[in-house]
Amino acid sequence: MNPKRVIIIGGGPGGYVAAIRAAQLGAKVTLVEKEKVGGTCLNRGCIPTKSLLHDVGILRSLKSSPIFQHSLIDAFGLLEPMMERKEKVVQELVKGVEILLESHRVNLKKSRADLLSPNRVVLLDGEEKNGILEADATILAPGSKSKSLPQIAMDGRRIITSDEALEIQKIPKEMLIIGGGYIGVEFATLYHALGSKVTIVEILENILPGLEGELVRNLRRFLERDGIRIFTQSSVEEIQEGEEGLKLMVKTQKGFQEIHAEKLLVAVGREPNLELSFSEAGIETSPKGIKVNSRMETTCPGTYAIGDATGGIMLAHVAMEHGVVAAENAMGMEKTIGDQPIPLCIFTYPEVASVGLTEREAKERGTIKIGRFPFRSNPKALISGEIDGLIKVIASQDNDEILGIHIIGAEASLLISTASTMIGNRLKEFTRFIQAHPTIPEALKEACLDADGLAIHLPKPLRTKA
Repeated sequence: MNPKRVIIIGGGPGGYVAAIRAAQLGAKVTLVEKEKVGGTCLNRGCIPTKSLLHDVGILRSLKSSPIFQHSLIDAFGLLEPMMERKEKVVQELVKGVEILLESHRVNLKKSRADLLSPNRVVLLDGEEKNGILEADATILAPGSKSKSLPQIAMDGRRIITSDEALEIQKIPKEMLIIGGGYIGVEFATLYHALGSKVTIVEILENILPGLEGELVRNLRRFLERDGIRIFTQSSVEEIQEGEEGLKLMVKTQKGFQEIHAEKLLVAVGREPNLELSFSEAGIETSPKGIKVNSRMETTCPGTYAIGDATGGIMLAHVAMEHGVVAAENAMGMEKTIGDQPIPLCIFTYPEVASVGLTEREAKERGTIKIGRFPFRSNPKALISGEIDGLIKVIASQDNDEILGIHIIGAEASLLISTASTMIGNRLKEFTRFIQAHPTIPEALKEACLDADGLAIHLPKPLRTKA
């Protein structure tokens, strides 16, 4: 029998994972990507930002070290080698994905593509057709793009998006960031650590909307303590350009404030990329994204859509899971996206990570109990000098089920992997395990114990007798 032909448009985390999984199942796979494989995440998002944040994290640790802080050189001159290393990391990972695709005999075509019909894809060179591909199943992974603000014209020089923020060659003296989501706070962390005077302007009530409120309050306190200015329920009302930079009029809760900045970074989130001719294939879309069911199948049978373009949670690891589900269904299997909790990480200082229900969401379901453990009481955090933050565990009072785990502090992005496996299980199922000492995971166990008032390394609460 001839192998099933699967065409995938878009080579980001969802697209290339779908290609590999379909190939593992015996498909003849063609992956069409107009730029570099890895998509926004690998080339202009997750990977390059975390490379830069890793480097400034080392600088920050040295600056705060009582041993090494006096022998440090200034941050001036560090940006160029950091950018060079970031490019090497990205190139190595892009090459690695290309090798993976080649090893699975995925036919990678570097071209623009569009839909002609449910199972026909046209390759484009500019406006010219450069070939037509026939498929038995099609998986769409066009990704997302940066949102813009209609009243602000990007020039790529002074008024920039996250793409240009990753290519800055000189540390700006002042930077104003519109948007207090995870993109905004990560870039605020990055450039503040390099010496920029950073201001965040967020139109909503607080930064990081939707995240566990206690974590948000703590992170804001740490950012402001370190010198990052944050204006919430605020907006940029006027922009004037001068020879030395921008003069911005910001409407805050206390009135108008004039702020000067060399760079204005617009980081107001991302939106689905819906530039394909979906109507040609009978695929239903809305401004929120491509409509799909739990099998990641669109309104056109045999055509699937995955990742950011479907308008759900825009995270690379979610797109990867989408890719696996779509590929398996394209190959005749029956797989659905479950309702398993999705972890998220924000690589600020300190790191933030979260999985499961927030305190507010959990209370809507029933009576809960909460355990907390501060990093300042953990030996490993004290050794490393990273004592800011806490671990918060939310569980059901009725049946001991762990509903949510929220972390702000050292190694939060590592701890959340363990935390994800704990959601839906009982507190006692985790607290019976022995954690190595001295390690950060000891703090996670202590937070679970504290939900029942049993934490070993917290002082017993003082209670007055009735």
